[in-house]
This record gives sequence, structure tokens and C-alpha cells, in this order.
Amino acid sequence: MRASRHPLFRVGAALLATAGAAWGGSLPSVTSGARPGPDVLYAPPPPAPQLENRNPRFTAPPLLVSGQEAYVAGEYLYQDFLYDDYGSDTDGQGATGLSPRVGDIKYPTNTARYGGNAADIVELRIAVAPDSVAYRITLNTLLEADSTIVVLAFDTDHNAATGAATLPRDPGAPFPGTDEAITVWGTGAEHTRFPLLGLPVTTPLTDVTTDLEANQITVIVPRTVSDPHGAWRATLAVGLYDPTTGGWLRPQQNASATMPGGAGPLDLTPCGIFNLGFRFGEAVAHCQNPPDTLHCDVPPDTNQSVSIRNKTPTDFAHDIDFAKLDAAVTESTVPATGLQMRIFASRLDLGEGRGDIPQEPNFGTFPQYHGQLQPYSLYIPSTYTPGTPAGLTLNLHSLGDHYWQYHGGTMIQQIGEARGNLVATALGRGPDGWCIHEAEYDAFEMWNDVAAHFSLDPDRMASSGYSMGGYCTYRLPTLYPDLFGKAFTQVGPPGDGIWVPPGPPTGGIETLTNLWLENARNIPYLNVVASSDELVPIAGTRAQNLGAPEQGIRGFDQLGYRFRFLVFSPSDHLAQALNGYNYPFSTDFLGTAAVDRNPPHVTFAYVPAADAAALGLVHDHAYWISELTLKSTAAGSNPAKGVIDALSHGFGLGDPPSTAGTTAGAVPPFTYAESNRTWGAAPAIPIENRLDVTLRNVGSARLDLARANLDPSRALTVAADADADGTLRLDGVFAACSRVVRDGTVVGAPAPAPGGVLLDVAAGTHTYVIECTGPFDLRRLVLTRLGAGSDRLMLRGGIPATLAALGLPGASITVKLSNGGGTFFQATVPAAQLVPNTSGTRLRFHDSSGTIAGGIRTLTMGGRRVNTLVVRATGLNLAGAAAGAFDAEVDVGSFALTHAGSLRARGVRLISP
Repeated sequence: MRASRHPLFRVGAALLATAGAAWGGSLPSVTSGARPGPDVLYAPPPPAPQLENRNPRFTAPPLLVSGQEAYVAGEYLYQDFLYDDYGSDTDGQGATGLSPRVGDIKYPTNTARYGGNAADIVELRIAVAPDSVAYRITLNTLLEADSTIVVLAFDTDHNAATGAATLPRDPGAPFPGTDEAITVWGTGAEHTRFPLLGLPVTTPLTDVTTDLEANQITVIVPRTVSDPHGAWRATLAVGLYDPTTGGWLRPQQNASATMPGGAGPLDLTPCGIFNLGFRFGEAVAHCQNPPDTLHCDVPPDTNQSVSIRNKTPTDFAHDIDFAKLDAAVTESTVPATGLQMRIFASRLDLGEGRGDIPQEPNFGTFPQYHGQLQPYSLYIPSTYTPGTPAGLTLNLHSLGDHYWQYHGGTMIQQIGEARGNLVATALGRGPDGWCIHEAEYDAFEMWNDVAAHFSLDPDRMASSGYSMGGYCTYRLPTLYPDLFGKAFTQVGPPGDGIWVPPGPPTGGIETLTNLWLENARNIPYLNVVASSDELVPIAGTRAQNLGAPEQGIRGFDQLGYRFRFLVFSPSDHLAQALNGYNYPFSTDFLGTAAVDRNPPHVTFAYVPAADAAALGLVHDHAYWISELTLKSTAAGSNPAKGVIDALSHGFGLGDPPSTAGTTAGAVPPFTYAESNRTWGAAPAIPIENRLDVTLRNVGSARLDLARANLDPSRALTVAADADADGTLRLDGVFAACSRVVRDGTVVGAPAPAPGGVLLDVAAGTHTYVIECTGPFDLRRLVLTRLGAGSDRLMLRGGIPATLAALGLPGASITVKLSNGGGTFFQATVPAAQLVPNTSGTRLRFHDSSGTIAGGIRTLTMGGRRVNTLVVRATGLNLAGAAAGAFDAEVDVGSFALTHAGSLRARGVRLISP
């Protein structure tokens, strides 16, 4: 079972101030009813102190793309990677696809002071003025002002032989060629100059501001102390401040409350540097050409950790061009297309810092990454143009992996570049979130952020993922089916952990997506598995796809849904990853991934145990159905579940024919056997204002009639099959005269509800009609029986409503007569044949042939004071008419006006009254 903390949410006035930041139309929208997905997908940006410019010297917006820099009208910005502060690689391990880090340095165990993340650079800014230069360092975690020490060392003449190599506050690594250095430790700062001759000159800097809310340290350096000009080569290093010596804490073998640990065989005496800036060359940020996962799917501290181990921090020395700052030049290295490692501000408040990040297979305690700023990877295809909407594909990472997992993989080109799609991979707050709770929330915050910065077509949306990312792709599109058009899993388990039916997944039965697999009716799935998967047993994936009827498990196949199930052989769990994630058929399968938000047929299962209500993740709505509740919440061997199946006849489309098939193919070095199911074209059915609905353990549900293509202003039929009494809330404007007719008997008016009505559905199979019913005054009915084809009819009655109230002109008029033997007369005058008089008080129909309206030759309705209906028909066959009880009904649009009376015989005539 998975426990979840109940986090606070970041709220405030800034929420309103920044609303509407997304590109217009980049997020899904509907004309009425519930929005697809959770509220967080549409939430405005939260207040984010770390991204604010609280000192007026800084005004440029943040880059939010790691490993990039910019000059913006007198400001310099460098954006570092998040959660890359691991220091020296002391054991030579970790530079692999499942590594969260390569560095091995561990923070002191005093988490209240260090939070396991106190030396993590977020951003460096420099702003020039005639009399001073402002420097600002933003940190990911800053719990105490003096927890962290930062040095910015300048080689002003690009000559390693001049200046000094050892800093006055020595981190334990040389900085050769340093001519000037600015050192800041939150509660103090100093500038040191290393002249060609003589001793270093240190000047205390008094204009230092430490903002613990924004995690920013700002120092203003007068030009009388340091006057940078031209290009100065800079090295930026961060570590932990030693309040006893005023220097850097140096790691020992084991961490204590006051000392970092992590010394190892390759670095017995590590220096105090945890993080270096200006790392534009980390391979993880630059891989574009597949397949190169071996070198690209590596942590962002890969090169840094080696330089820190080698005590060569100036490997990352970088020119800062103060001439460009003085000239107010604006330029940026952020790529317009290709790979970006982006940063967004979360709405969750999980505190600051980072939990312990051990190496796989021990993943620590979830969520591991607590801070407000969270990273993700985004691939932007070369065809992308701002302002022209592109599709988006979520590509969610594996267990133990991270947001950089697919860098350099062939699949990014196949599902992204080849389809003109942006491809986004979330961190998910840790390596083992399973897209549940905070990890699920993180995926939608990432999507929200992509929409805020890029032009997206929300009607072109797909999900993909390997291993745990495959579970995420089983999970998210089935919990939120109206958000996605296609789904593609690779060696993905159907539940959290290992699922071998009939047992539950090791992560808990409430995580099993097979419980709500019915929701995939309108989402085709492509599922690739491994023949010899040691981590995701094929018994579970086979049951998800092909079913296990003997165990009561229905898969895509039993449901009749569209799917492709490919078994790669010979393949273990990681073989396909090592092959560069190469799935050439994925491009055509995913295609446009068009989303249908208003399908004619919706099947939706709700399992409340899968919710995270404290996070606003409640999976009770999809398409034109929302607010589903269960009749009984009692759980058995499986969690409680409710299912609604609804088919609208308003679209005039039935269920497409479903055909099973098999095939085979090869993706060297693998071959595969495929089972699949495809759909043909949906057959046309008569367009009716009718809804067929099946309810299983449903207490209530809300249906948006407009999106179901149903019209509440006309008689609405609901054919229901329910296993328990329940209530349907039908959204739409119903006439005040509406009545519910159940199985032919009027049961009363539907209860009003905001925006619609409530229909009480009784257990069993029943047909409900919601229409305007009421009596009309039948003043005279004469049926003349002269023989089949020669019978005549005359009807005169008073109608208790005006023409306008009945929607006339503009509606057809149907006259129906019936008795115990059935209907013996029914004819309809089409709306187009009803001609109003000049004053609009009367309608008239005339057809001397009697062929247009079932024998009716004349019909008039209206009057200045009393609405009178007169109908005359000839050439009829009234053989079914007989003396005794009868019913007369006049239907006008959704209005059904009725009269119950008795016919008496008088010669060849039947007369009432």
C-alpha cells in the first residue's frame, strides 16, 4: 500500500496576477461540462520566490533552461541544473542510465540546516551599473543563511600563470590563474585581489542581502573595489560553509550532523566543492543524434564529478563578457529546437531540500525531491514554429531512472521529430513515483508548463513510457481518457510493481490499471513486452492485453478494444533500452494521436481508491460524464468500483465492428509476434434523441447532454439498465412542463438541478422519456368507418398553451390515437408545411391529396384568445378503432399533450364525447 503526505499548496495574490500565462488554446477546452483531466493542468503559475527579481537591479525573466546562458539588456544569466550537487566521484560508479548521480558526496545529517541540498546552484546573475556590479546567486535550498559558501573566481587576463591558484578560503582544490575572487557565505562576503607583486588584498563587502524565502544571496561590489571590463574568465563553485573556520567543510568518509561524508577509494580527501557552474558541456544536455543512450542517458553531474575529483574546477571556467553587459546586448544560447532541460515552479509545498538518493535498487523515501523548482526534459522538433500548434507526447521514465532517460534514444526521433511532436519527460519527484500521488501531479504540472511556453494542439496528445513509464501510460490515459488520443507502452507493468494474476500487484491492488481498463474504449494502445522479462512478468502483461478469463480478468481483447500486443524475442527487461529504444512502427501507430472528447459511446469506470483527493486528483469524470459516485463503497478482494456505459444515439453512429488478428515482424536484433484488434468504420444508425445507459454500482452521475449530442428541448429517451437505484443529473435546458414517463407511465416532474434536471433511475431495465406532457381539451372526435382506404377523421380540441410556448412555428405536429389494441392512427405534419398567418396567431396546413401527412388534408392551430386545434383526414384505415376507452396524443416538438376518453358507436361513426 502506498502512503501519501498531504502537502500544502502555494496560493496568494500572485496566482491571480499570473493567470492566463499559457499560449492561447494550448490546453484542452470543452464547450460545457467538466474539463478533461485534473484542475492542476489548468492552474495559473504559483508564486515562486526563487524566480522573482526582488532587487531592482535585476529585471530579466529567468531562462528556465538548464545549462544555458543569456545577456539581457545589461544582465547576465546562467541557469544551472537542479539536484546535481553531489561533489566528487569518489568510487568511479554511477555514470549509467539508472544512476541518479555520479558524485558520491553526502550532506551532513542535520537536515534542518542543510536539507541534503544546500549547495545546489539554480542561477547566477550579474547586473552592471556605472558605480557597481551586482551579483546574485540563487540556490535550490537555503534553510540557514550561513549554510552555504560560494566563490566566483575571475581569471581577468586569461593567463593561468598569473594571479593565484589557492583561494584564501581554500575549498581544497586549486583555481589557477585567479586574479580576483568574490566569496559569499550568506552572512558575509569579501573580494580578494591577487596582484602580480605582493600579498592578496581582501576587502570586506558590506552590501550583502540574504533572502531565505527566495534562496537568493545578493552582493553589490563597488567598481572602486572591482571594475570588470572586457571578457573575464570565471569559475563558479559552491559548497558548505564552515562556521568555525570561515572556510569550506571538507567531506570525510562518513557524514555526521556537522560534516559531509562520501570519501572513497578514488578520492580519499575530497575537496569541499559540491557544485560547479558554467557546465555547458554536460553530455546529458546536448544529445540530439540517436542512438547514443550510452553517453546521453547519464546524470547531469557526470563531467562535474570527475573535475571535482581531479581537483580541477577551472575545467568549467567560462568567459563573461562585461563589454556586452555595458553595451546592453541581448542574446541567448537557449536552443529554439532540440533538447531543453527545463525548470518549472510547483504549486505543491513539500518543503525544501532532497531526501537521501541512494543508488538503484534502493530508491529512498518518496518523494525524494522536495523543492518548489522541479526539472523536466523537453524535446522540440525541428519543424516547431512558435504560434503554430504542435502535438505533445508524454514520455515517462522508468523505475530508477530520471527525466534524462531517453536522451539520445532513437524513440525520441520516432515519436517526436518524425511526428512534429514535442516530447516531455517529468522527473516525477523521484525515481519511483509510479505516476501516483505527487508523481501524477508532477506530470500534469509539467504539461501545464509546456503549454505556458509553447504552442500546443491539445487535440493531438499521446503518452509513452518504458517500464515504470509504461505503467504510467497504462495509468494516466485510462484515468483521464479524454486527454489522450493514443498510448504506447514498452515493457510496462499494468500495476505498481510485479503483477502475476490472480494475485495483486506488489505495490497494491488499488494501483492495478486493469480494474478500470474499460476506460480505454476510445484510446488505441500499442504495447511492447519482452519474452523473458525478469522484472515485468509476461503473465501480467498478457492478461492486460489478451485477458485471463479463467481468472475473471478481461483484457483489451475481451473488451473488443483497439490494441497491438507485441512480444519481442529474445529480450529481457533492459534489452530494448540498450538497443536505443528503437520502435520504428511507433511513428505510424501514434500518428496525429487525435483526441475525441465527445465520442458517441463512453464506458467509464471509477475506482476511488486510485484517487489522491488531497492533491485534487479525483478520477470521477471523462468525456461528457462527470461527478460519478458509487452506490456502495465497500471493498472486497478488489477496491470498490462503479461503471457507467452510455451510448448516445444523437450522433447517428453505432459501435464499429471489432476484428482480432495476428502478425509477426522484426526489429533487429529482435523478432516479434503480434496479437491485435482493429476497428472498422462505425455503422450509421438512426439519429434519435436517445441515450442507452448501463449502471453498475453507480449511485449518481452527471451527463452533459450538449456534448452527447442530445437535445433537452425535445422528448428525450433514456433506456437504462441498472443493478441498483441511482440518479442521473442531466445538464441542459428542459421545458418547465417536462414530465418523466417510465415504461409508459407518467411518474412526475424531474427534480430540478443547477443547469438541468435529476432523473431517478430504478434498479432493473426501464425506459424513461422526459417530455412535456399535459392534458388537452378534446371537444370533438368523429371517426367515420366506410372501409379500408375510405375512413375519415375529424378532431377538434383546445390546446392549453400558446403557439410560441409550444415552439411554433418551427416544430412538427403529430396526432396519435390508440387503444388497448395499439395505435390505430398516427400522422405528422412537417414543420415546414405549417404556414403562419400574417399576425402569427394561427398555423394552417392544407394538402388536398392527403399524401404529405398520412391522410391529413387540413390542420389548423391557433386563435387570438383560445388555441384551437382542428384536424381533418380522409382515405384512412381505422380498422383498429373500436368503441370504448382510447387515448389521444398531440406531440409538438418535446411537448406531449394527452387526453383519455371513451368512444361510443353511432352507426358507422365512433364519437367522443
